[in-house]
Amino acid sequence: MKVLRVRYFRKMKVFYFFCFSTTLFCVIRYAAFKKSVTLKNFISQSRFGLSPLEIHRMKTSFHCEVNKIGCLQSRSVSQHAFIVKFNYMTTSWCLSLCSSRSANYAGLKSGDTCVCAQDLMHFAQLQYTKCPSYCKGGIETCGGADAVTAYRIVSPCLLGDNFPLNLGNSKFLGCFRQAFSFEEENHIYRTNLSSHDCILFCNMLKLPLAILDQNSGCMCGQFNGRFNQTNKLDCNQIHIKVYRTFSEDARCANIRLLPPGNYKKTVLATFPGSGNTWTRYLLERATGVYTGSVYGDKLLHEKGFLGEFPFISRHRSVVVKDHMLTQNTMSLYQSAILIIRNPYDAMIADFHRYASNGNHTGIASNERFQSKGFQVRFKYVSSTWLNLIKWVVLSGKPYLLVNFEELANHPIATTLKMVEFLQMHTVISPDNLQQRILCLSQQLNGDHKRRKHKLTIDPFTNSMKHKFNNDILQACKHLDEHGIRNVLSEYERDIL
Repeated sequence: MKVLRVRYFRKMKVFYFFCFSTTLFCVIRYAAFKKSVTLKNFISQSRFGLSPLEIHRMKTSFHCEVNKIGCLQSRSVSQHAFIVKFNYMTTSWCLSLCSSRSANYAGLKSGDTCVCAQDLMHFAQLQYTKCPSYCKGGIETCGGADAVTAYRIVSPCLLGDNFPLNLGNSKFLGCFRQAFSFEEENHIYRTNLSSHDCILFCNMLKLPLAILDQNSGCMCGQFNGRFNQTNKLDCNQIHIKVYRTFSEDARCANIRLLPPGNYKKTVLATFPGSGNTWTRYLLERATGVYTGSVYGDKLLHEKGFLGEFPFISRHRSVVVKDHMLTQNTMSLYQSAILIIRNPYDAMIADFHRYASNGNHTGIASNERFQSKGFQVRFKYVSSTWLNLIKWVVLSGKPYLLVNFEELANHPIATTLKMVEFLQMHTVISPDNLQQRILCLSQQLNGDHKRRKHKLTIDPFTNSMKHKFNNDILQACKHLDEHGIRNVLSEYERDIL
């Protein structure tokens, strides 16, 4: 365990006092106009360009995407963690430090201690508690003697000046119909801003959306009942442009494990490469409850799926991931969500992960698909696609069939179907679910969905196609016998 005590000379104390004073000034200014309108709507502010102070703060502040996990009970810090004590500790300072060390997690303790680690378990337990200490250099909570305020670092922290000018391309959500009047809603509004500056400005205010009108006017806010994905339209029409900032929307944060108990288990049954990880992300954000798994994938656990290890989630979650169902293992569950994807597309997605050493967003080259490794992987997992469908359908237990293609085209509507099937009314209220869904619709992919990548080759041999085409026919037969028709009709491929 490395311990570093940071000592600053008088000049550095003056510098941090200036930084803190500037931060405090912005907080006071922000609080003054926050009183009249809640953050469920857009916050009011005058219509001017950026002030010199705002430009300075925007360029010299660290901007990074983080998920706040909450206040957890601390544990003895692992030798793999890195610890810093600092008498002017702030959340931003700790996050930027941990980001510079490429850590997945950051934790703040006792008001003056920052811990960086690849795994949350290196300094915290998944037991929620209260954090009584405030950061010695700020106004945020910074753990306590036996508590730690924990964060997951999603993207590297960079100074505003270091972001590329094309930042807007990667944060663009789309074009939307203007469903409000700027004067009626009293938005925070700044004139003559680029998408780059608008994103950083709104992120500085810790708001999740940056909105540009056609006159380069910048507004900051979040989706609400009047302005949401239903207002999305083609960019050829009169529109405003909406961008995602780095700030987390608190409405779909605070994901937790359930209190220990004997809960009815629903298996999330998918063939590898059929969107299981993405579906878990959608369900966790929508319900506020971590999903479980029978596998214990270390990479997924480090990336924020904190119920991934069975010993953690066995009695504290409702949904459990399983790729390899049999008649015996299906008996362990009371119901199932069965996600079916075109087996050809799923096989390609699975091999991207497999050939990238388990990276769930990795991409494999054409050469890897032409190697013997793809044929070996096909032989190992291909039978699973039909078996999953067969054992779920024949189990006689309640199940919800979800087409991956439908999930990809209508993620919010399909997520709501899954939540309704899970019957988690005692866990999440209708109002809370509505707010979480509005929040989720601002960031549907998270950082767990692979970017689109089209192969320029056909990696499937004729014998592979015979195998999958026959499995598709058999699956259609099983589903047809249970009154489910025409859901797999376009999955087959031509054999040359």
